[in-house]
Amino acid sequence: RANHPIPPQCKLFYFEVDIIDEGKNKIIGIGFCEKKVDLNRMPGWDDGSWGYHGDDGNFFHSGDYYPYGPLFSTGDTIGCCLNFTNNTVFYTKNGISLGSIAFRNLKGTLYPCVGLRSQGGYIEVNFGSRKFKFTGNAEKL
Repeated sequence: RANHPIPPQCKLFYFEVDIIDEGKNKIIGIGFCEKKVDLNRMPGWDDGSWGYHGDDGNFFHSGDYYPYGPLFSTGDTIGCCLNFTNNTVFYTKNGISLGSIAFRNLKGTLYPCVGLRSQGGYIEVNFGSRKFKFTGNAEKL
């Protein structure tokens, strides 16, 4: 989990995760959470957390899940966009929008988070210090 929450004045908040090495089990979840969540659990497995998982392409929230997007692994870049104007979330893969909303009804103080249950897994997160791969219009989704 990031050290700081997403600023409440943000209308759009976007970050990207580069999968440098998917690790042995290939289990990586990318999403967001409330401060109180158990950081030993994957994003979306518990109340107050949400996550898109690369090993099965599912989106998880409070232990429930549904098919969302393609699998992702070593060499991929996954972006997560939280739109606080319409309270939705969508993801990108390698700079291209996945084209559908992953979650609606955003609320509360949220933190970007990534979960790795994969020995040897290695990622890098970009909060804007480098150019994003996604250059589309996040407000249109």
